[in-house]
Amino acid sequence: GCGCFCRLVVLLLTALALLFGCLCVPQVERAYIKFVDTYTYGVPLAHLALVVLGQVPRIWQVGGPLGVGPVWNPWLVDATDAYSKGDGLMLFPNPDNIASSYMLARVTHEKVREVHHNPTAKRDISKFISVETATSPPGYFADGVLPTLLQLNTDDPKRYAHRDLLSATMPSIAQSPDHVPGFQAPPGVSAQDLVRDISLHLWLPLKMVTNLVQDVFAFNFFRHAFEVDLSHEELQMLKEWLSVHSRIIVGLSSISGGKRCAELAKVLEDKVAAGAFGQRLMKEAERRGMVGADRLRKVIFEFSFAGFGGDGPGGGLATMKLLRLLQSKPEYVPMFKKDPEAFILEVIRTRGGGGAGMNPWIVESTQTHTLSTGRVVTETAGSHGATIALHANHDPAVFGGPKRDLDYALAFMPGRENADRFLSFVAEYGEIKKCPNVTGCAEAPRFCMGTFVLQRIMKQIGFFYIEGLESQGRQEM
Repeated sequence: GCGCFCRLVVLLLTALALLFGCLCVPQVERAYIKFVDTYTYGVPLAHLALVVLGQVPRIWQVGGPLGVGPVWNPWLVDATDAYSKGDGLMLFPNPDNIASSYMLARVTHEKVREVHHNPTAKRDISKFISVETATSPPGYFADGVLPTLLQLNTDDPKRYAHRDLLSATMPSIAQSPDHVPGFQAPPGVSAQDLVRDISLHLWLPLKMVTNLVQDVFAFNFFRHAFEVDLSHEELQMLKEWLSVHSRIIVGLSSISGGKRCAELAKVLEDKVAAGAFGQRLMKEAERRGMVGADRLRKVIFEFSFAGFGGDGPGGGLATMKLLRLLQSKPEYVPMFKKDPEAFILEVIRTRGGGGAGMNPWIVESTQTHTLSTGRVVTETAGSHGATIALHANHDPAVFGGPKRDLDYALAFMPGRENADRFLSFVAEYGEIKKCPNVTGCAEAPRFCMGTFVLQRIMKQIGFFYIEGLESQGRQEM
């Protein structure tokens, strides 16, 4: 036999099972979160590990391995009283040194909005999320891609010029475009296939976004945004590109990975460049004194990674959240049919789908803050800060009703009061709608360029999915 080693393994597995079982009890989960936040401050790596460990039971609720991250569960904020005490902050992993330091994440609606609506907000142009782009192997970032919109300060003229170019050449991203492409399923994919796919994912969430949902979303996203239909082979290349590229964020870059990224990106660039949108964008870019091919590469990169997202944050993940919800409770189907726009907004408010927030951004002045634990910390000018939009979206001060109640803020209520104040699109949604176009305006100086096109695609896919549910119901009668 294996003796002591096997007994140790069984003991550890039993202990973890007991821990995860206990963490499914709300009171126990809250106590665990508060303990970790209070007593592990001095060891950042241990703090992160224990926070992640405590979120494991949430994998089935959130829907995938990224459910262990500290950005999906508003109880992480409520359990530490960060909604009501201190300066609206929580400890967050510092991309510069996860093992030994933190950055401070804004989590209340007031504090997140303050950053997101800052017309002079500063970003780190040397980083793409957590990646030092200057030291990345060739191929991960093609000529003309950097800096992306994510890396530019809100008041940078280059950021305005790029957004204005897209506003002029990409009608699909407008709030009310003259023409909206109809939904089309990828070749060989039926609504029933999608229903079976989501049904399995509810039981076994091995990915954040299943391959089938990625295919359905990406196919229609490219039709709307770039006015081209991707073949099955091109869809697989798109997913491979995002998958290979995403490894760089966790430090797994390589010469071969960069080379493969360049090959895959070139296929998609050639596809879009040959279409009406690609020709229109490059021509207008040249007219404005820009390099047309470089601008096209930049747009394809930005919209593929931030708009589609692959098996990670993006429009595909937001769609995944929608479909899981429709599958989970039959009463949600008539709610969606009655007001799909309100339903989708509430999915995005309560479930998220895109990135955590505006991360990282650069702190402009040295400040002293008080955490909810009472600990006083100093945030220095030039250091990195974070925001967590999903936590802000559940702030009882805005979404908790007259009694400022967390359970009310957590409830799924399409059409609720303050429904347009959520911050998942960076700026408040209601303020974004005041802008004349997606270039930006004083009310919403910074926001997601896919704000409106994402909702239209989610609506189309939602109705397609319901066709599958209703067909399945007829077959079972």
